[in-house]
Amino acid sequence: MDLVAFFILIWPPYVANGSAVFSSRLKTRHPLDFGKTLWDGRRIFGDGKTYEGLAIGITAGSTIGYLPNLLSPHITPLDAFVLSTTAVLGDLLGAFIKRRLCMPRGYPAFPLDQLDFLLTAFLIYSLYAEIPPIYILAAVIITPLIHRATNYAAYVLKLKREPW
Repeated sequence: MDLVAFFILIWPPYVANGSAVFSSRLKTRHPLDFGKTLWDGRRIFGDGKTYEGLAIGITAGSTIGYLPNLLSPHITPLDAFVLSTTAVLGDLLGAFIKRRLCMPRGYPAFPLDQLDFLLTAFLIYSLYAEIPPIYILAAVIITPLIHRATNYAAYVLKLKREPW
């Protein structure tokens, strides 16, 4: 396994997913679901999913996520954008599922919280580019550990209300 290629592939979705939380520092945030509920009376996504977080996640994932390619090219800027955008959309899908399962915002839902963003990004990316199966397996193994560590750091920095 080419470790450099592996980390360059997972970096844009990681950056996109992890940077959206910086929107919590903004004074005004706008929920993606406009506070609306579905037939079940529950919010579509909840207050934690905002236009600002979406924009920050996609922008950071597409730019900061692409930077390692300046040293060792493995993906294109378009690839970084696709991986970042679909990672953020995967996280939205996870929030939607959690709301349908009556889980409140911030409730830990392993492995949904840890893998929704990455597996969605990989699924869409694999529609036009090959991802070695060993990369997917390695990502599924290490992502929950990295996710836990970065969420704890965000909690310590007061970017998140929960350490998970």
